[in-house]
Amino acid sequence: MSALPNSKSSLLYATRSCSALALAGAIILPVTPALAQNATADIPAAAGSLPGDRVRENPTDTSDEFYPHLSYNALKNTDKDQVLDFWGWGFEGDFNSPKGVQVVVREVGLNSPVLVVSDIVEYNHENLAFAYQSGYIHGTAKIPANTLDKEKDYVIEVWGNNGYEGDEFITPVVGQAPEGRGTLLATQELDFEGSDGTTAADIPGKTPQKVTFRYRYDGEDSYLYTAEGGTIHVKGWGYTKEWRDKHGKVVFYIATSRGVPDDGDFLPAKDVLLRFEEGKDFTIAENGTLNAQLRVKPGELQNYYEPRVPFPGAPSYEKRYEVNYEIGMFTEKQGQPPLTLDDLRAGKNVLFHSALYTQAFRPSPFAPKVEYKALGDTTADQNIYFLGTGFYGQFNFSRGVQYVIREKGSNTPVLGTSDIFEYNHPSHISEFKNGKVRGVVKVPANTLDPAKKYVVEVWTNNGYKNGENAGPVVGKAPEGRSELLASQDLNFKGSDADEGKQPSLTDEQRKERATRGELTAALYAQAGSPKVNLPVVSPWPDVKTTDPNFPAYVWARQKGITFGWSDGKFHAEASISNATVAAFTYRAAGSPTLDHDWHSYTDLTPDSAFFREIVWAGQNRVALSTSGTFDPKHTVTRGELEVLMMAF
Repeated sequence: MSALPNSKSSLLYATRSCSALALAGAIILPVTPALAQNATADIPAAAGSLPGDRVRENPTDTSDEFYPHLSYNALKNTDKDQVLDFWGWGFEGDFNSPKGVQVVVREVGLNSPVLVVSDIVEYNHENLAFAYQSGYIHGTAKIPANTLDKEKDYVIEVWGNNGYEGDEFITPVVGQAPEGRGTLLATQELDFEGSDGTTAADIPGKTPQKVTFRYRYDGEDSYLYTAEGGTIHVKGWGYTKEWRDKHGKVVFYIATSRGVPDDGDFLPAKDVLLRFEEGKDFTIAENGTLNAQLRVKPGELQNYYEPRVPFPGAPSYEKRYEVNYEIGMFTEKQGQPPLTLDDLRAGKNVLFHSALYTQAFRPSPFAPKVEYKALGDTTADQNIYFLGTGFYGQFNFSRGVQYVIREKGSNTPVLGTSDIFEYNHPSHISEFKNGKVRGVVKVPANTLDPAKKYVVEVWTNNGYKNGENAGPVVGKAPEGRSELLASQDLNFKGSDADEGKQPSLTDEQRKERATRGELTAALYAQAGSPKVNLPVVSPWPDVKTTDPNFPAYVWARQKGITFGWSDGKFHAEASISNATVAAFTYRAAGSPTLDHDWHSYTDLTPDSAFFREIVWAGQNRVALSTSGTFDPKHTVTRGELEVLMMAF
């Protein structure tokens, strides 16, 4: 990066640039969304050309027109080479700068060395017509990888150079402090998120025109997780003693927002008002720099809005909505009582006000995996039940996600697809929830050929475009229609066939009746087959201590899932009913308290056997019936038990 007097700036030449136009005496700034939005309010009317004699020491001492604003792009990828593209306005006045001005980046503090410096932006350059005219500047600076550290504080400054002293060109250069090498025209805190120029830069020697405010959460997180608490890091610039003497001391408040979900009858969130006060919870530096750490304790903020009446067909914890919070920065003059929640919401003494991005719990990492049992007879119609796990995160879809089966390869057409599963759907409570995606793909006879290779995939669905379903549809390749979330080979023997697990059931085995022993063993396996202190003598006369499932039966006894029959035997080979599965799974889940006893089963009344267990099973989709009856005495087959255990 050159600072030689004859070096060409890296700005675009007028003959090659459309970033700014001078039409009918008006200036049109470089078009950026943020700048365009604020152009009318924040950009002063353009003045005419300045005189050629620019020799006064500092424009802030001579010109009321000098009112600098500086804008620049985000600088997030500090580990890579990047370009700082800056533009500004309000740089009018007489400068002691024979060659022009430069933008400098360095750490906060006097005499800190320059880390980044732009080329010289010359006033009224004959070729660079829009680089510096009528108070407007535009230029670029190259930032090598790892020059900046997001954990440190930096300033971005505009300096006028001092021309030559002997043979040396006196201007800011990398590695040296710029003090004494130029005239500081404007400075403001560097924001890695970028600046849209709405905040005026600090004019040396004057009180800042406008204070700044920005905040971030711990590390790279984009949310504050209310269940675990955390720290909100607030930074600002311009809070000088003079400013605070005039406006009052600085305080921060975190409070619940006034809005509650409008698609249900929810209890309002508890009024929470966290207050952080200057001098008590944080300090402000002599130069007006604010660097506050607002610490929120775990559980100090309420996680969810609670429904007044639990939702029909779903446990209330499945239907809670996360509470919304706001953060505000206010001033309080001496002797003034602390602001109330009503004061905050009325905007009294407000400096800044923003939504606080919160989540109740930190999401688990996105680690998708799809499980399924062995495929049935491909010459007959069949349903393939899929359970996807690890689908955490925020996905770019407008409708939901779908399972897709197609031949292995790119741009192959879809052969079978599931319904669309919407995240947190109000009535389909177990389809896409807590990182799990449950679904079934109906596969017509002779669609699949065991001699070929297929994949099962999970795709987003983006609704309709020009009247056509933009998601996966049978007969078309899904590429270009939506976003692929997960893909894995489809194994006709089931997803666990290559993992040394027990082989999936055959079609004939699925038709056989399931037993108490199989149900107990399945629950034990789902619990992780924990170690059990086995008795020397079996508690049941019909179960030997050498039985492979003996640990599972003892575990079930210790957990209170089953103690056997009234005759003292276990009856591992006895058939099981829908009611038995409901009872066992309810107890295996810890016998949770029902939030409500609403149900849609016409064959169930409060005095029915296992009423509580069946209601819970229905609310959690551990049930086979979709016809409005539970049919508690129905004998469960081994295939049906697979489905129920997958749901559980």
